[in-house]
Amino acid sequence: MKKLVSLTLAAGLALVGVSGVQAISESEIQQDIETFQGYFLKRFPGLTIEDFQDGVNALPQYAHRRANWELAMEFPPYEPEMEKAAEEWNVPFKNGKSMNDCNLAAGNTYPVFDASTGDLRTIVGDINACLKANGEDPIKNVKRAKMARLVAHYRSQFNGERVAVDFSDPGAQALYEKGRQFYWAKRGQLNFSCADCHVHNAGNMVRGDVLSAGLGHGVGFPVWRTKWQVAGKPWGTIHRRYGGCNKQVRAHPFKAQGGEYKALEFYEAVMNTGIPLKVPSQRQ
Repeated sequence: MKKLVSLTLAAGLALVGVSGVQAISESEIQQDIETFQGYFLKRFPGLTIEDFQDGVNALPQYAHRRANWELAMEFPPYEPEMEKAAEEWNVPFKNGKSMNDCNLAAGNTYPVFDASTGDLRTIVGDINACLKANGEDPIKNVKRAKMARLVAHYRSQFNGERVAVDFSDPGAQALYEKGRQFYWAKRGQLNFSCADCHVHNAGNMVRGDVLSAGLGHGVGFPVWRTKWQVAGKPWGTIHRRYGGCNKQVRAHPFKAQGGEYKALEFYEAVMNTGIPLKVPSQRQ
């Protein structure tokens, strides 16, 4: 069976049936990146790779709202929370250490494949692992609130650095393929895939909102989202957003920090290779 990248993007990026995770090489993944990014650069002429760090705000179809967004960014609503995040990051542990002593990867390189476990390390998982290793209670809610603030604080230190996840290990390539299949597979009562909204219909309107492009997903997370702010819970990690998307297509969401969403996060990070981080960000 041919890989997804060999399908003609211009013809609709339709996913053929897949059964199980297949082997894929590093060179094939590199071709995936070029094909995926090339599709969006052609779909939105005039935008550069760097522009996609602004998510939906960069799209020409969102131009009528961009001025309001730029005005809001002069005094971002998340600034007080980012100050709180910095304080939380520096709170001493009972053993005298702090989050500053955690052994974390660079913020633009997550998720990281761990050959010793055959699994992906996320920044969320590494923060909780550090807390546990230092005798502190792990953060239970890994989708929002304190965890999202801590991740935003850490990743913001790498703003401007381009996404550069490592997919050279065969184990990482297998998890990339798992994430790729998740991205293109249809699910839920609406029978939608991630690609249906964020590739085929990127830039189109749905219920008064503009659908964001798949290129750029993840580089602004955690995000401060207007919809979540109305409910009093404005912060969200990327796994919170994945769960919301699954619910919107009437599919049962997977567990945050579970294997499915970690693989999906890895796939999206690989597709965003070369796009600068811009954390946190505000989204609709």
